[in-house]
Amino acid sequence: MLLRGLDWRAAIYTVLGVYFALVLHEIAHGLAALWNGDTTAKNMGRLSMNPVKHFDLVGLVMMLAVGFGYAKPVPVNPYNFKHYRRGLFTVAIAGICMNLLLAFFGSLFSSLFLFGYMRTTGVGSNVLFYIGDFFSYFTLLNLAFAFFNLLPIYPLDGFRIIETFTHEGNKFCRFMRSNGQYFLWGLVGLSFIVSFAQSFAPTVTWLRYVDILGLYIDTCAGGLQWVFDAFWGLMIPV
Repeated sequence: MLLRGLDWRAAIYTVLGVYFALVLHEIAHGLAALWNGDTTAKNMGRLSMNPVKHFDLVGLVMMLAVGFGYAKPVPVNPYNFKHYRRGLFTVAIAGICMNLLLAFFGSLFSSLFLFGYMRTTGVGSNVLFYIGDFFSYFTLLNLAFAFFNLLPIYPLDGFRIIETFTHEGNKFCRFMRSNGQYFLWGLVGLSFIVSFAQSFAPTVTWLRYVDILGLYIDTCAGGLQWVFDAFWGLMIPV
């Protein structure tokens, strides 16, 4: 669970982090579609930083509660693509690539500001710490969002990536289109239950292994954040 408690700092971190992670993710899908020849997203005003145009209520609640979720899918007409399968693939992968890119540079800014914090005193030191801490959270948030969307479950981006390499009528894709949402809700529901149980029994450490989705995201996102931080740490000693 990414939230750090119900305080003003966590609230600011969450609002800013979720806004940029979700909105830029969807804009990336729309821009990829436009690059491939489809203007649907542009015509419907989805290439906008206005969060109202992108946020899905359920996906937003998930993002705030368990640290991963989704936004309202960008409308795409693949029959407008110059190259059909290339268009499907690049549009599907664009959002995930955007979140990975945001995480990569979020880690850079976190290292820079924490480097400044360690070499500054007074009020300025506190400001640098909070900014660096936000970018550390922002990095993890984007990585969690990216790895969640990589799951090969309909209607996530990971499923659409797989769909681009399969033939029409593929049994797996047909099964996922019919049942994927139930698998997804089951995994998310389990995360909610485990998170709720841990709030009453924080010392029961084995509960985290029951949360399959949370364990996958925490392991992958945390591991890649360590890699990013280690990379920037070679140049910026924090």
